[in-house]
Amino acid sequence: MASQKNPLASLLVSYALWSGAAVLGNSLIYLYFKNAGVSEIELLLSFLLWFSAPLLVIFGLNGRQVGYRKLMILGIGAQLASFLLMAMLPGTRELLFLYSFLAGTTCFLFWVPFNIWYFEPSHGKAALLGTVYFSMGSFLNLVLPLIAATIVDNVGFGLLFLSTAALYAATMVSTLFLGEQRYEHNLRDCLKELKGFKTLIFLEGVYGGGTFAGISVISLIYFTEPAALGLFLSITTIFSILASAIVSWISDRTRKRKKYISITGTGLGIAHILVPFISSAFGWYVYVSARNFFSTLFYPFTTAMIVDNRRDMAKSMVSREWVLNMGRILGVLVVLTCAIFVNIYAGLAIAGFSVIAYPLVIELKRRHIRVE
Repeated sequence: MASQKNPLASLLVSYALWSGAAVLGNSLIYLYFKNAGVSEIELLLSFLLWFSAPLLVIFGLNGRQVGYRKLMILGIGAQLASFLLMAMLPGTRELLFLYSFLAGTTCFLFWVPFNIWYFEPSHGKAALLGTVYFSMGSFLNLVLPLIAATIVDNVGFGLLFLSTAALYAATMVSTLFLGEQRYEHNLRDCLKELKGFKTLIFLEGVYGGGTFAGISVISLIYFTEPAALGLFLSITTIFSILASAIVSWISDRTRKRKKYISITGTGLGIAHILVPFISSAFGWYVYVSARNFFSTLFYPFTTAMIVDNRRDMAKSMVSREWVLNMGRILGVLVVLTCAIFVNIYAGLAIAGFSVIAYPLVIELKRRHIRVE
């Protein structure tokens, strides 16, 4: 297990440092590569590498005994190395693809052991802990993109990438205060453990992958300077934080998961379906603000459902990452196809339908899962 004195506190320190590094370093990274001459289609292709990487890691570690802390350190090291490389090398398409692959490996290397340690003891407060989990980035997004833009405007991207690498180094040090626990996974057994949830998680992946790719690229159409993009990222997170904390607190007390998933999923889906009608920076501000608001409300409940059903946490998190990234790949492919043959906005609208379908699939799966 993690540090026995206060495992949750130790995990949250590592998580806060990791999230700070991720927000600081990633907030302007696609602007950096676009300004270096990388095309929009190449930016979208990089997300396919990102979401393929964890599948390769999961498959490669199948049947091997590994330690949680060791995996987290490897994941942090992959991110640290990627930002050091970007600080030293020019922003080419090949460097973007290498960064995306290294970042993608952390979906398993860092997040799976972290998720197991974080959610395993969380019965009865899963949505509240999920809110802390999913809101951390929002809190940091209020400030760090503006700091990133200031660094870039005054010194350059090189210092931004070096600062991010330093934060990842601090994250690596923080993991030394975690305990160690070894495990091995059999992918087939892990997938069986997730019976009843696989379709739901796949839909979540389709939505998340398509949205991540689409929003990252479309934002560069409206905001071409570091300061403008940093301000956009900060402002669009403001209204989600307080609401998500309140609703998740209510959910843990009332246990009405399905009701809140239906409300927030519908709101999230409607926001996406309206995307093709956007034609201005102001409209993009409104959409992304609404999307951030509803998604921050939505995501804690999806994880809380797995915890509520008291599945084996280690097996569930491994299989969750496998299915989630399969869905993410499909989501990116939808956005990429729309960008080539129709327009990229249509890809985000299609992603909205996947999240609207989520409550309907819950009803179809009630034989296998318990959702109150």
